[in-house]
Amino acid sequence: MKRPFTSCLCKPMLTSMVMDQNVQDCIVRVRHSVYDGADVIAFHLEFLNPQYHTYKDLKRIFTYAGNLPIYTMHYRNAARPESTEEELVRVQLIAAEAGASMVDVMGDIFEPSDMQLAKSDKAIDRQKRMIDQFHQRDCEVMFSSHTWKFMTAEQTLEHCHELIRRGADMVKIAMCAFQEDQMDEVYRTTRMMQKELTVPFLHVCMGQYGKLHRIISPMFGSALVLCMQEYTPISNKEQPLLRATRTVYDNIDWTIARNDQMGCFEEMPDEK
Repeated sequence: MKRPFTSCLCKPMLTSMVMDQNVQDCIVRVRHSVYDGADVIAFHLEFLNPQYHTYKDLKRIFTYAGNLPIYTMHYRNAARPESTEEELVRVQLIAAEAGASMVDVMGDIFEPSDMQLAKSDKAIDRQKRMIDQFHQRDCEVMFSSHTWKFMTAEQTLEHCHELIRRGADMVKIAMCAFQEDQMDEVYRTTRMMQKELTVPFLHVCMGQYGKLHRIISPMFGSALVLCMQEYTPISNKEQPLLRATRTVYDNIDWTIARNDQMGCFEEMPDEK
């Protein structure tokens, strides 16, 4: 039995996002990621050529991650419009059988929508039955929504609760901050998510004022930092470099000060 992905989330986990197109390039990316300090390896299967969407090839790639947790995603890809919703899920099921301990599935799977949140009872019922299929394979499910819009804390929490009610083991919201005051609201949102959500979460912010949030949000409760091991023509240029982010996190003092009023390590004498 695979170790549940969410049981590994005891600290912010630096995640190397693999977006390569063939088996050998994926293996090389994984090996570089391990040496650059990745805690998690994540695979964008929509970029991997479909001929490699097999148990044998995925198993071979995953083996090079060693004991690191693995999760996969298979988003809709404009370059492959022939992929049906059922095909997206089928490939993820193969990944689960090949060793992925969690899959990232769009919150509007079976019913595409602007905010990536299915609404009809029919689609939600299919999503619940899909989660059962992954759980039968010892694989957890993260429901994700890429809204590409600014969302208030209250809107974000309502959206997350909808995903959790479907049985998600983890949730992800990727939204945008286009202005400085929106950035302030994004940080408030992360803190509220930490306090109110009943499952681990990933809060990602896009847009000019959201870039710094990608690195800082795990300091306030978000579970993962999504990183690129190297920038390539098809990689996400907004995600921070893995080795640079590793340096940041290796040099943060996480120790809780003994004196909760002064924030220092020594007990302060009572004032007279």
